[in-house]
Amino acid sequence: MRKLIILMLLGCSMTSFALFDKIKKEIKWREEEQPRFNQVKVMINGEEKMRKVIPGRYEIKLFEITYPTDLFGKNRFYNEFNTFLKNVKKDKKYSLLLENRFYQEMQDIKIDQLSEEEKILELPASSLNDYYRQQIAAMSGGANLTEYIGTDQEFLNRQIFVLYELLNKSDFNPRNVYSELDKEFLIEELKNHRKEVVENFEKSNVEFFIKETYENSGLSKFTDDSVYKFDKDIVLSDKLEDQAVLPELQRNIYLTGFPDNIIEELAKNQLKLKRTPLLLENSEYHGYTYNENNTIVFIGGENPKYYYNDYKINVVRKPVAVLDLLKTSSNYYVSDFFR
Repeated sequence: MRKLIILMLLGCSMTSFALFDKIKKEIKWREEEQPRFNQVKVMINGEEKMRKVIPGRYEIKLFEITYPTDLFGKNRFYNEFNTFLKNVKKDKKYSLLLENRFYQEMQDIKIDQLSEEEKILELPASSLNDYYRQQIAAMSGGANLTEYIGTDQEFLNRQIFVLYELLNKSDFNPRNVYSELDKEFLIEELKNHRKEVVENFEKSNVEFFIKETYENSGLSKFTDDSVYKFDKDIVLSDKLEDQAVLPELQRNIYLTGFPDNIIEELAKNQLKLKRTPLLLENSEYHGYTYNENNTIVFIGGENPKYYYNDYKINVVRKPVAVLDLLKTSSNYYVSDFFR
């Protein structure tokens, strides 16, 4: 019995020593680990140079632009955004925060050259049902039509009026008998404008992130802690899918509305992500952390959280009007540090 007790105590001592040694090695490893961001690209006298990242404080500006909800507000936004894109200087860096609905409409325009709202303008006036006629009437409230009321010509003229407004043309005549051919030329002009915005966006050196809510991201279904809890010191399974792995997100994502308990688990490296990096708006932390190859960037919180204590890197959200972007810029992209 005494031998058994001695063996048990010896086993406990060895386990404690092994655990202590592991913790000590991990602390030493953390101290010796080289930062993952070795160099950043900067512009000096118009030339690109690589500069070593040294310990210190870094602020990365994430410019948030607001997308309007009405048709004419969106049109003004497209025009201003295109002006910005055409005038971005090569030595300026912009990381943009875009609303998801703007990004989705840009994808629609990429395919059809028109937004969903604008497609109604392309329909033949004679084919418009009552619903579409109501939509056209609401869009063209300033047309001041007094002739052709109740006919197909009225609604063709209303479509023409809206197109004139979208194209910034001022010579609309409510008494004219416009034709579908007249409208076709205007539609083609509008499509070219929209196509230009998409093309300039895709070829620009602007980096962007899509703003999305936690509920809409698809992550909210992963709520079973007994299955998805993960601790880096405990191997729950040799299979990656059995560990606490949140699903992959396909785009650069900035997420809002994360539950506080999940934010805390991410901060403590108790959840893994397939997506890197992930930008999280929250009230608790600002800074960044890593879990293996995963990168979490915390934005807006009160408490600092830096994986490397000597490198205090913060991504800061900056709401800004579109054209005001030309008056400012950031010294860094988000991707200069976090990939």
